[in-house]
Order: sequence, then C-alpha cells, then structure tokens
Amino acid sequence: MLKSLFGELVTTPLKPGGPMPEFAATAVLESTDTRVDDDGRMVDRQQHDLFVSGSPATAMREHLAQARHSDDVRTITLLDPSRLWAPGVIKALSDATGQPVERLHLRSQATLTTLATLERTVVPRRGDASLKIYHADLRVAEGENLAIPFVLMERSQMAAVIVGPMVPGEVEAMLKALQLAALEPTWKCESLLFLLPPATRWIAERIAALDWPAQLHVEVIDEPLTGTSSVWNALLAAWDRQQTPTAPLTSDPAAVDARNVARQLRSLMATDGVLGAALADATDGDLLAGESRDNSVDLKRAAAALAPLLRAHRKAHDEMGLVGTLEEFSVAAGTAHHLVRPLARRPHQFLFARIERQHANLALLRFKLAEAERSLG
Repeated sequence: MLKSLFGELVTTPLKPGGPMPEFAATAVLESTDTRVDDDGRMVDRQQHDLFVSGSPATAMREHLAQARHSDDVRTITLLDPSRLWAPGVIKALSDATGQPVERLHLRSQATLTTLATLERTVVPRRGDASLKIYHADLRVAEGENLAIPFVLMERSQMAAVIVGPMVPGEVEAMLKALQLAALEPTWKCESLLFLLPPATRWIAERIAALDWPAQLHVEVIDEPLTGTSSVWNALLAAWDRQQTPTAPLTSDPAAVDARNVARQLRSLMATDGVLGAALADATDGDLLAGESRDNSVDLKRAAAALAPLLRAHRKAHDEMGLVGTLEEFSVAAGTAHHLVRPLARRPHQFLFARIERQHANLALLRFKLAEAERSLG
C-alpha cells in the first residue's frame, strides 16, 4: 500500500541537436539546487522520500505509473549486486554531463528505515534520444525488497547486470530471480545485457541454459572492466548495437539486412577466442558478410568448405530420423575450431565462427550464435 506518492523528478529536457550543457560537478549541483521550506530548513530538490507499507515493489510500480513519459528519452537500468561499478558510473556521468544525480529514498512507513535508494541521471545525446540511467541501491537486501531493482528493469528499454565478486550461490539465486521477473506479465524490457568478468565461463553457461522469454534479447559480454569509463563504453556500445534499425522481413527469404548482420558479427567478434565470424550461402558457399582479426583468417575459403559439410550434416540428420532441425555442428582440427549454425528461417544461409581453441569460451559463443540466428530472422 502506498502512503505517500511523489511526482516524477523533473529535469529540463534538451532539444535534439541542441547545445550540450556546460560541465558542472555533482557536488556543486547538489549543494546549490536547494530551497528553504516553511520551517526555514534547507531542502535538496534532487532528493525525495517515498514512504511505503506492504510490498515495496507494488509501491514502486504505483509511483512510476504516475511518471511522465517522453518520446525523446530512453531508459537503462543497472543491476549491480556487488555495488562495484554502478554508483561510480552514475556519478561519473553526472559530472561529465552537468546533469544532477536525482535520488528517491524508499522508506518504511512504520520504522522510517531506508529500504533502498534509487539514483538516476540523464545523459543528453546530440542528435539522438537522451538516456536516463537508473540504479537501485538496496539498503535492506532481503524479502520483498529484492524485487525493487526488477521494477526499474521491467520498465526500461535495456537492463544491464554487472556481475562482480559474488559466490556461486549468490549468482545462481540472482539469475533465477531475474529469469522469474522476466517471465512476469509486468516485464516490458526487450534487452538484457550481462557484463561478466573474464574467465567466468560457468556463468555464461548458466545464462545460456535458462529459459528466457522469446522476445527478450539477451547479450553476454565478458571483458575486463577497469574503470567507470570502460563500463560505460561497454554499455553504450551494446545499446547502440541493439538500437540499430532492422529492416522488416520481406517475401524474399534470402534478403540480407547488412546493418543487422554487421551488428551481429561485431557481437560475435567481441567473444574471447573468436578469430573470425561470417554469414555464408549454404547453396554455393559464397561469403555474404564477414569480419576477422587479421588476414590469416580466410573466411571465403572456410565458407566454401563448410557449405557442403552443412548439406552432409542435414542429410545425416534426416536419415537418422532425428526430431526437429539441425541446430549446429562443429569442425575441429589442431588449434582451430569452426562452429556452424544454420539460420532456421533462412535455410540457405548459415553463420559460422572460427575459434582459437585454447582461448575460446565455447558455451558463450554458442549462446551468442543462437542469439544472432534469432536476430537475423
């Protein structure tokens, strides 16, 4: 039950293509943006309280339902259970853009205890929609309070999970809770990004094994995060990849959307151990699109050799009477490994990746190939 409802925290919107604000530090904004209340006390305009009883998640949904929505603003929510990077990212973005950090404190009506502090700042982007970046810092991380971040995530255009130093049991519990939240009818978020530390193959395998909603785009990135700037660059790169316009399906099943293909291949190339990734024609082995780390990876030759292998695997699949369609196969020789995945809706095309076996994360690559195959349609 909601006892006190505060309105949406309002900032002055920037016009697309307009000038960027001058630099201003967060500390200065918070100390100057104050007013004097009727009792003569200084009140920070950027901090508000929301008193709740009962379910905090229900109170948050009711509060956010009253918020004003703008077509030129998009939302990204950060989930950082270890509090490793998200608070610093919010602060760094605020300092860089001159936008304040706005805070909403969720407090218990009965005890006045702070259950969580929600932070957000706005990132203006010249010629593009501004981004609202949210983070929920749980002060009482137990019971129904654990659902508070999911309320922010379910309403966002993208939700990013930063996996820090967590024991396996904590990771398992977080993934299961997140999967259940994504299956709820209130979940509207279409994109879920996981930022994993290097050498955490088992987490990627667990993410890939979970049954996520079909409409939810799940991406996994495993790379060193050395500072707030590297975290933000990874987030922004993923956002831009997912926001690239995709051409509508046409009556021609062989039609290729070059921009979407390039986006999927870049995602594959970001996986550890991948030397090259490509889309090829299964009929004649022509290379339709490809990316490689250097000229030593001959994608044209690989595509021509893999096409007849795909036809042979499909024939064997049919002769064995296996149910369903061929999903993937691999070719391994020496240090090289090729992983091939046909496109279900475009049977005359296939994706493949060449991998350096000793450095490859096969579980993560299989997951990314499946995601790319679904995205290409």
